[in-house]
Amino acid sequence: MNDKEIKAKMTASWDHGAQEYDTFVSHGIKTKEEKELWIKEFSAVLPTKPLKVLDVGCGTGAMGLLLSEMGHDVSGVDLSEGMMEVGRKKAAVQNLSMTFTNGDAEDVPFEDETFDVVVNRHLLWTLPHPDKALASWRRVLKPDGHLLVIDGVWDNGSTISRVRCNLSMSIAMRVDKNPHGSHGYQEDVKQYLPNRGGMPKEKVVDSFMAAGFDVLDIRMLTDIVKCQKMQFPWYQKIAPKDVYYMAVGRKR
Repeated sequence: MNDKEIKAKMTASWDHGAQEYDTFVSHGIKTKEEKELWIKEFSAVLPTKPLKVLDVGCGTGAMGLLLSEMGHDVSGVDLSEGMMEVGRKKAAVQNLSMTFTNGDAEDVPFEDETFDVVVNRHLLWTLPHPDKALASWRRVLKPDGHLLVIDGVWDNGSTISRVRCNLSMSIAMRVDKNPHGSHGYQEDVKQYLPNRGGMPKEKVVDSFMAAGFDVLDIRMLTDIVKCQKMQFPWYQKIAPKDVYYMAVGRKR
């Protein structure tokens, strides 16, 4: 497949799952406690003054809307109109000014040096060309602008990890109307994704440095994981989620 065909299949997958996306723990922010933990993490690495923020691969806007609520000027970009339509409705209900623009995370449709911060969550694993994406994000950042990447390792390639993931999904397919992960990419798309099992911390550090970012911090999101796991059904707890972090970089 060429890039156009890959992106079309990816977009169709996200559009198909858009209405259920926020219902899953770790996608939508489900509790007041979890929301406060996210605010704590963002507040620890960002100044309190209003910033221009780009939420790349914004989906339904979970991170972007939270940053908007914190007082920042947030723009979101995503390939999936279905996901963004959910986000636009949430923004209207919450009376938040976050905007949503259709565009490719690997080539974001904004001018050079527009944003103080670029943020994304659970995105790098979905990209065929993550190095191209990082270069694009660096381009739209102002000098000394910050990049926040929230990611983790969902499948480390080990046999036990694969068994746990498959067992969790097998049970979910039997008992859930819309199992988490059931709208995922097909195998013909996954083969083009170099980080489909998630991003180890060490790989993110190397990628940041190669793309022209200084690595300021790798913040382990242990408390957020604990909060989310309390909401998981028992069979979803079988799947591994032990490496989850926010990597903080600064444009060189």
